Amino acid sequence: MKTNRHRPWIAVGLFAALAGLSIGLAVPAFSYLPQLTIVNGQNPLVSTSQPGFACATVYGQNCNVWDFNAFPVQWNLNPTTGTNVTGSTSVHDVVANAFATWASAPNSAVSGMVTEGPTSSVADASAAPAGTNLICFVCNGSDQTIFSDTSTLAVTLTTTATVAGQSNQHGGTSTFGGQIVQGIILFNPTNTFVTSGTPTGSQSDLLTIATHEVGHFFGLGHSAVVAAIMFPYAAVTKTQLSYDDVAAVSLSYPSSSGQTFPAGAISGQVTLASAPVFGAHVFAESTSNLQLFQLPSIRKSAVGTMSKPDGTYTLTGLPADNYVVYAEPLDGPVENGNIAEFATTYGQPNGVQTNFTTRWH
Repeated sequence: MKTNRHRPWIAVGLFAALAGLSIGLAVPAFSYLPQLTIVNGQNPLVSTSQPGFACATVYGQNCNVWDFNAFPVQWNLNPTTGTNVTGSTSVHDVVANAFATWASAPNSAVSGMVTEGPTSSVADASAAPAGTNLICFVCNGSDQTIFSDTSTLAVTLTTTATVAGQSNQHGGTSTFGGQIVQGIILFNPTNTFVTSGTPTGSQSDLLTIATHEVGHFFGLGHSAVVAAIMFPYAAVTKTQLSYDDVAAVSLSYPSSSGQTFPAGAISGQVTLASAPVFGAHVFAESTSNLQLFQLPSIRKSAVGTMSKPDGTYTLTGLPADNYVVYAEPLDGPVENGNIAEFATTYGQPNGVQTNFTTRWH
């Protein structure tokens, strides 16, 4: 088993600066990434019936996903809050709305797959029983480094099997490496959150943060697409999924009944002086003003991926349109250190390459 920890950071000034860039520019866009698992050094999944198969074929590694057929996946809220949480909306309704946002993603199979379970009184993350997907506002946990940085708004801990046959924490065994068996979301009890109205001062919008953390709960990593929920810097409010978020969740959990909104893919290779480039940001930017998903709840954004060691990439989840495809180095605002596990998974000790300039075609 392994545990993954993801946290968003406060950087409102950085968000505002990036948001002001013209869509016609090569906006830094560290594309969506799933969390990945190496399985005995061999990947990806080989059976089309295994959860995460589509994601594994794109990244060549096993993607961390829930197997909704293995056991019921429920979230367990500890409803206790401190004085740092204010507002007329209950924390229960905020969390429920965050899960509902992801359940509404077109072309994905997450709708109805995660339900509310019994409430919990657990106030220490390390004491959460196996199989309990704790969501807590008063938990520091015995690991005191969880909130050692005051800019940490929340943390999501996902426990995954590294191989098939491990305990799935529900009386059975894991069916594949990368299967998520537990997810825990903790909100920093020393930060201030509002459940309704517009945040002021040092306050954070709880729904914005909760929706981001639920993305991690589903096994998604960070994105540097500014419009994306999974962008690692907190906006004042941002509660709509972006095209990048939709592409991520529909790749990890594709709908078995087909796509509601037809979406395709773009593949290619990034090279430098005929040599493959590993870890280039490759993202597609729509050249039209069309709202391609035709849903007001979905925010238009770039959709991207990162190139693998052989320089190849596949951009998925692209609605029919004209696109410009960019390749750029991971040299800020998101840098190699932000995705260290990506390079490690591919056995690249030096991290991603940054010795090139932005190109488009």
